[in-house]
Amino acid sequence: MKNNPSKNRRRKGEGNGSIHWRTITKNGKDYPQAYYHWQENGKKRTRYIPKKLLGDIQEAEAAKRPVVEILHLLGVDEVSPSNLLGDKQINPSNAALGTSPSNDISPSKMRRNKGEGSGSIHWRTITKNGRDYQQAYYHYEFWSEGDRLVKSSKYIPKRLLNRVQQMEQEKAAVREILQLLKVLK
Repeated sequence: MKNNPSKNRRRKGEGNGSIHWRTITKNGKDYPQAYYHWQENGKKRTRYIPKKLLGDIQEAEAAKRPVVEILHLLGVDEVSPSNLLGDKQINPSNAALGTSPSNDISPSKMRRNKGEGSGSIHWRTITKNGRDYQQAYYHYEFWSEGDRLVKSSKYIPKRLLNRVQQMEQEKAAVREILQLLKVLK
């Protein structure tokens, strides 16, 4: 009974993950959107599930396939199975020094302050005159009390790309980045 698809738990070491639904409102209409939630290195991670992959993801989740396989279906290939165990990784040199692993984190913030919105840089391939070019776009969202107020993206001109990348790495407020891109005044 090792490969019984009706089992209700993954085997130890296969990670924790689940499908969550959000309702977004666009042009006055409500739409359900699916997201896959998992834990990596003790941190919660989320990935949008495109409609074309939803059936495959639901089937894999119902069969309790290993999380790394589901993430592969979603195009998340940089995850190591050992990072999905949920245990905090302890560096032996830190244990000898009596410091916690969290002291290893660089001075730059790991996430923005609550209420500052969320944003990230995404690359799109465009074809012009038969040649492929990479273009950077800044995807951003603003939420209030569990409701998404804004979801949009803005092209990042090449002259501003390094500055936007630096601000994103420093986890500057999304509004500051949008001001640089002239979305907000």
